[in-house]
Amino acid sequence: MRYGLIAGNGRFPFLVLEGARRAGVGCPLPRSVKETDPEIERIAERLIWVGIGQLGKMIKFFKNEGVERA
Repeated sequence: MRYGLIAGNGRFPFLVLEGARRAGVGCPLPRSVKETDPEIERIAERLIWVGIGQLGKMIKFFKNEGVERA
């Protein structure tokens, strides 16, 4: 199963990505333009920038990445 992370602010997105990497699991994520620390780009496998209200863009990204759970 492929998981996707909807990243917000704070350390949580970093902790999830680091844990996923240690477990050998890919975890693509939409990154909130106004919330997520830009440093997430350094460790993210695949990401896109999204704004508030761009749910369709997030869904399309997850589908293209084969994500089954967010």
